[in-house]
Amino acid sequence: MDSLWTVRTREQFRQDFPQWLINVRNPVELLMLQPSYIISQVFCIVGALLCLGHALYRRGRWPFLWLGSVLSGMLIEGSLYFSPYGETIWFSPTVIDLFGQRIPIFIFFVYPFFYYQAFWAVSKLRLKCRWSEHIAVGMLVVLFDMPFDMISIKFLHWTLHETEPMLNERIYSVPWTLLLFFAITTFTFSYFFHNLRTWMDHSTHNRWASGPIRTELVVSVGAASLSLSVGSALFLGINYSLHTILGIPHSIVVAGVFISVLTIFWKFDRKSNRSSSPSQTFMDHILNGYIVGHFLLYLGLAIALNPLHSVSPGRHQPMGNCYNNTSSSTELCLDTLNTSYYDFHCVPKPPNDGAYWYTICGTSHENRPEFLYVMIVITLVASLVYWTIHYDLPVRQSAATKGTSKKLL
Repeated sequence: MDSLWTVRTREQFRQDFPQWLINVRNPVELLMLQPSYIISQVFCIVGALLCLGHALYRRGRWPFLWLGSVLSGMLIEGSLYFSPYGETIWFSPTVIDLFGQRIPIFIFFVYPFFYYQAFWAVSKLRLKCRWSEHIAVGMLVVLFDMPFDMISIKFLHWTLHETEPMLNERIYSVPWTLLLFFAITTFTFSYFFHNLRTWMDHSTHNRWASGPIRTELVVSVGAASLSLSVGSALFLGINYSLHTILGIPHSIVVAGVFISVLTIFWKFDRKSNRSSSPSQTFMDHILNGYIVGHFLLYLGLAIALNPLHSVSPGRHQPMGNCYNNTSSSTELCLDTLNTSYYDFHCVPKPPNDGAYWYTICGTSHENRPEFLYVMIVITLVASLVYWTIHYDLPVRQSAATKGTSKKLL
């Protein structure tokens, strides 16, 4: 435990922790420090493996969707952590960390868990407009991600760049821009995952029937790659034009985009092609129930645990000297620190200038009833949405039956 609590500069961190591909830690020690973090990791890993089992059971294109979502996660996380513009996110230590402890292995399971569940739900809707399908996938991923990020950031599972303007505006600790970014990249992933296969293979008309393996592998890699590049360009185009040039707050930009796309969804798919489907298998029910458990889990963590008791020793935003003109804008200054996210009440003294590995302490909710109320609303809405998608199927009557009913009336 001493190695976790020691304050280190970036140079000392590199000396104490060589740039190994894999770093392994004692899970018991980490569980004592951040129980919510370990629980969240295990749940996401099990969820992703459950989705993999479901994909192999369903066959068709579903295994390639799972593979593509993993690749998408690798590219997105890699672009964030190995960006030439510096780090913007710092994870607390986990049982298995990769690339010099910069990327926890569990994060690669989050993407197939969220993506697969969203695609599986949208496939049940049988939407008439393909654009609505891509919109629905993106918005469902945001719905999954919201409680995940709310708990993870507040309970110090990871910390974000406190002096990055793009991350300043937040809703319950979650940056508005982060929600928009994931909505857009998931939207573009859905678009390319379906359309690349259509462009490459004209012989298969069933969207979920598997084509040639070579084609499906190219589509998985292509969808992951293009969704990041095209999605990032679209995200920057929206954010730069509306926020940077016109000065519209990020919250208004994101809310406007979400309301607009949901309106488009409602406009073109008020009446979908859904009808009663064959009975679902046991695997289907398990998958459907697990995503509801996702929302119940984070609601339970919010109720049972207090973020004030969270302690996160590890890599964080480098500390700087606010009174030194040579201090970089990427460094964190104690006198301008926003203590609504974390502070240093659990350690003898704050870290010194230049510290890169140090301990931060969680803070209480500014309004705990409000936070719990929002979590309850998200859980309720998500549960109703999923019940409606998977089990509240319309029963369409034939013309003869309708005529008989009218005569009886």
